[in-house]
Amino acid sequence: IHRTLWMQDTKTLEDALNTSNALIKAEIESVSSQNARIADLGCGVGASLFYIHPRLQNPAPALGLTLSPVQAKLAQESAQQLGLQDQLRFAEGDFTSVPLANESLDAVYSVEAVCHAVDPEKYFKEASRLLRKGGKLILVDDYKAVRPFNQSEQKWFDAYIKGWYVPGVRTVAQTMSFAHKYQLNLERNLELTPYLRLRNLPDALASTLLFLGEKLPMKHAIVPSMLGSMALQQCLHMQVVEYRMLVFEKTDVRR
Repeated sequence: IHRTLWMQDTKTLEDALNTSNALIKAEIESVSSQNARIADLGCGVGASLFYIHPRLQNPAPALGLTLSPVQAKLAQESAQQLGLQDQLRFAEGDFTSVPLANESLDAVYSVEAVCHAVDPEKYFKEASRLLRKGGKLILVDDYKAVRPFNQSEQKWFDAYIKGWYVPGVRTVAQTMSFAHKYQLNLERNLELTPYLRLRNLPDALASTLLFLGEKLPMKHAIVPSMLGSMALQQCLHMQVVEYRMLVFEKTDVRR
């Protein structure tokens, strides 16, 4: 389950949940209208693949990869229940080392996943290896704003990085630099932050909760996660973090 996006024609919560999936699907169809070969790297429990894959025209069997064995198991069980076990394969694995051949895919996508990479450059190297010439890499994720942060903004950004464990958050320019090194050239940069319905708190209240939360025993995993979620809302509201969709095309040359 990823963030809801409420665009002008979005009417229901289900539509909002699938807005990013619909955007990804359109990009896949633009590069391969039939028999698309795709992979979801950082697939979670498979929600995006369950939406996108059945709506493509005669797609090839697809791979969903996640670091979590629990998520992979839940996703495969869901595929079985939906009768998609022959079309969708979910596996535990590292998205910087994918068990697929070179240039075997038309599109690779990741939703809120690359931000968790310790070394995000390795992700782009692997995505480039997997994509054929003309193939697309589609990312929906958080990006760090370019401007300098004041003390309050830096506090919330640090709390977000620590609480959600997202060491891979970079600026768009840094991300483009990683991609460009591996013949992945930016074709589209869509800001999605305005379509989020943020739940940020007044700064004084949020700061108090952060202070109190950091005093709680961190052995309980829910504590840093909740603090990180609150910090993300504050960051998005203050425009310290931007939620964007970036689309790259694999070419022979760097442009």
